[in-house]
Amino acid sequence: MLRPLILSACLGLGHFVSAQVSELGITGGVNYYIGDLNPTRHYPVDTKLAFGVLYRYNFSDRYAIRFQALNGTLQSYDDHSSDSLQLLRGLHFRSRLLEFSGLLEINFRKYRSKDKDSKRWTPFIFGGLAYFRAAPEALFDDTWYELAPLGTEGQGTTAYPGKEAYSVDNICIPFGAGFKVNVGRIDFQLEWGLRRTYTDYIDDVSTTYVDRDLLAFENGPLAAALADPTPLGQLPDYPNEGRARGDENTRDWYQYTGLSVTYIISKFSDCDEQYNWMRKRR
Repeated sequence: MLRPLILSACLGLGHFVSAQVSELGITGGVNYYIGDLNPTRHYPVDTKLAFGVLYRYNFSDRYAIRFQALNGTLQSYDDHSSDSLQLLRGLHFRSRLLEFSGLLEINFRKYRSKDKDSKRWTPFIFGGLAYFRAAPEALFDDTWYELAPLGTEGQGTTAYPGKEAYSVDNICIPFGAGFKVNVGRIDFQLEWGLRRTYTDYIDDVSTTYVDRDLLAFENGPLAAALADPTPLGQLPDYPNEGRARGDENTRDWYQYTGLSVTYIISKFSDCDEQYNWMRKRR
């Protein structure tokens, strides 16, 4: 009597509970920035280590939701470039990256369920939404200074009233692809992903040079020095005012490649197995 009752309950609830698995884990890898100081898209320049934690909820053998926190560093230096114009510009930045994301994963194969044709490995794609914080800094006289409060492109000055201070807190769209392998209660996932942001100021560079004297007078000499460190731009006969400092028509991106290891904290129940068995008998 008990077995039919269990089967009946499973048949009623099976499509809700089948293939539901929760995981906790860690991730580690590298990230790099793409923008005005690294315009060669998707080429890993100034790559830095990154790491984080994640929780994944598999609500079927094809779909999962992942919540992830990531900590890393974004940086780039004009003097690392082979482009003569970048070498002449002489800008640089670094920024600690903090990211919190919610992602939908789609498996290409039926992954790690009780079904007979289930697989222990699968490629997958992912996409979602993330909040990130990246406050650019620059080095001057052996000291790192935050650039956003300085207004290096005239933000906050009377000559550029339309330029407001940019935010270091932003959103982005993460997307990418990867590969999963299951070994018992442990899963390994290797992934490559891009972040499409909606800011052009991860690197503090976007529009044009502003008048150095005005910038030094209203925002301070440090702002003027970090806005245009090239010796040529400091000569009275060769002002850079009005010339392109960056490309305001593009947005900054960043990338993360990492290996995640997760531990399954809730496995398939006996009800899952009974439901799948009955479904095949139908």
